[in-house]
Amino acid sequence: MDVGRLGDRSEVCVFRVNPQNGIFYTTLVNIVTLGRTPESRQFSYQARDLKRLIKLYQPREVLIDTNGLGISMADEMIKTHYDLDGTELPPYGFFNSDEYKKIQPKDAPQILYSMKANGPLNSQIHGNAYSRINTGRVRFLINEQEAKSALLSLKLGQKMKTEDKIKRLLPHQQTTNLFTQMANLRLKRTGTGLDIVLEQINARFPKDKYSALAYGLWRIKELEEEATKRKKNRRGNRKLVF
Repeated sequence: MDVGRLGDRSEVCVFRVNPQNGIFYTTLVNIVTLGRTPESRQFSYQARDLKRLIKLYQPREVLIDTNGLGISMADEMIKTHYDLDGTELPPYGFFNSDEYKKIQPKDAPQILYSMKANGPLNSQIHGNAYSRINTGRVRFLINEQEAKSALLSLKLGQKMKTEDKIKRLLPHQQTTNLFTQMANLRLKRTGTGLDIVLEQINARFPKDKYSALAYGLWRIKELEEEATKRKKNRRGNRKLVF
């Protein structure tokens, strides 16, 4: 989740990860925009909406950008909320933050990952996103027009109500919007040739969807490296007795 509050919206990327021969292949399943209205941009509302997504997708981990305004979102996630029908939305805890481990409920499921990206780390995040996409490790949904044509070619799709069609095609529309944001980014000239800094070509187009994508791909890279390290350790600890 890339957190937005004032001029920006919060974007949540949902990933499915399929390990194959030590490589973590990733499918971007959905992109969900939170805070579409001034009222729902309040972090108490955004936390409620994110907890709904957690309930829906049952993720292994939830990465939250806790830089700047994101810390307020983190504060809300360790609290209890209630849905519109009165259903309790429980608190969640961070497993990589010593600060939050002191104040979050002890029995809260620790599935949250606090992401604090600085300049050098951002450079690595951009490089990793480029590498994984360029090598075919990331799979995206088909674009909006292809999905619409495929849906309308089916009798089920033809009989759908307009609102159901919009809901069904929304993930594909969001993917198209992501590609638009990515196409609006270019390398920024810096004094250091080793750093990768991206800037928007047209400042009116946001880059929040790309940020959520890049953060998620970075965490997936970390998980891939951890799995590889565990596998090597298991091999190295074998004792052969003759």
